[in-house]
Formats: sequence, C-alpha cells, structure tokens
Amino acid sequence: MKRILAILFLLPMAFVSCGEDEDNFVQQNYLVGKWEINETGARSPQGVIVYQPYVNNTDCKDNYIFNADFTFQNNDYNTEGTCVSNAINGTYSRLSTNVTLNYTIQGSGGAPQQVQQTLTVVSLTFTEVILAYTNDVNQIVYLKCTKV
Repeated sequence: MKRILAILFLLPMAFVSCGEDEDNFVQQNYLVGKWEINETGARSPQGVIVYQPYVNNTDCKDNYIFNADFTFQNNDYNTEGTCVSNAINGTYSRLSTNVTLNYTIQGSGGAPQQVQQTLTVVSLTFTEVILAYTNDVNQIVYLKCTKV
C-alpha cells in the first residue's frame, strides 16, 4: 500500500517538471547569416518553378546578410570589373513566412524615400533558403541562396 501511495505521489511531480522545460525554449533564427544568391527562378506556364544560374561577379557574389538584431544588408555587385557593391542597409521583421525589409533609397530629386519590400520564405534550412518576391512587372521571382 505504501508503494502505491508513493507512486501516486511521484507521478504528478514528473509531469510538473516537464512543463518548466518548455518555458525556457528559444527558437533558432535560421535566417541569421550571410546568404549568397546562386539561382533565380520563375514559374513556367505549367506552374513548375524553373531555376537558372544567377549571374554573379566571379570574385564577389550578390548576397543578403540578416543579423540577429534585425538589421540587414543586401549587396548587389556589378558583374564585371572590381567588386563594387550597391549596398542597401535597413531593418527587417519576420512574421511566419513573410520577411519585411525596410530601408531608405534616394528618390527622384535626391529626396530620401522609404521603401518596404516583402519577401516570402518558400523554404528554409540551416544551409539553404528560397525567397520569393514580386518584381516591378508583377511577376514572382524566386531566389535560391546558400549560407556562407
């Protein structure tokens, strides 16, 4: 009888201790890091995403850098000559599969213009991400990137 009472007393304590571990869980942000663009894709008329190699400078590759403090940098290098980047710096937020980039560009007349661009995370692992966005002519573009 004492053994049964001891088991009945200890059994609820085992479940209580499991709940504390969940409170300390921190979700890994796999998006943080430097991502080089390797391929670009578009949907075919049949709805299949067709990828092609992304044209990069051989010495420096276009990339996105997402930092843990929710700042980002997009480096767009010229494809010939020395590595000169047209870098865009700003902040980002992530909600589910949407990554919203906020940055400032120089608008017409030299006045600063606030820009907000939304990227959709199609696939994300620790080493590869596929991002999608809508370009200026209303087409969805896919970017396949690897972490470096």
